[in-house]
Amino acid sequence: MAAAILVGIVAAAEGEGPHPALGMVVADFTLPDMRGGTLRLADVQEPVVVLNLFAFWCDTWIQQLPQLRELATRQEDLGFRLISVSVDGRWSDQLRQVCGDDLPQFPVLLDSERTLTGPLVLRHVPTIIVLDRQRRVRFVYEAWPGNHVVLRAIRRTASTWLEAPSAAPPGGE
Repeated sequence: MAAAILVGIVAAAEGEGPHPALGMVVADFTLPDMRGGTLRLADVQEPVVVLNLFAFWCDTWIQQLPQLRELATRQEDLGFRLISVSVDGRWSDQLRQVCGDDLPQFPVLLDSERTLTGPLVLRHVPTIIVLDRQRRVRFVYEAWPGNHVVLRAIRRTASTWLEAPSAAPPGGE
């Protein structure tokens, strides 16, 4: 897997490879969540953010959901925030059918106006993006790689941040 990440970094440097491009800063966004509230990226305090960009029309989200639930249980211990974003612009009754009253404990947002996903130039769903404290893209996987790969990316991103304590948190704090 390390070779695949290295290939991704080299390809991104050459203008190809995963989208969004590694090193790109993800602009602040505010999107509605499935519980009726909103989430603003600038308000997320965790130094690492994992964006799971998916579409309800692509049934992989159903297989991915148990893994995302398990991943979410590690957020506090590892200092990251998991955020799922539906890129297909609508809610799905399937989510309530699959989850019943046990809705995910992580935010599930709707990007109906492509506020987030438009500038990212996604080529595939699901796409997993790991952001650092400055909300730069540090890891992109265009398909669900499994929790072990995402956790490795979280740890690498967090350790990079810990090695650079002078880095300012988002919002200029």
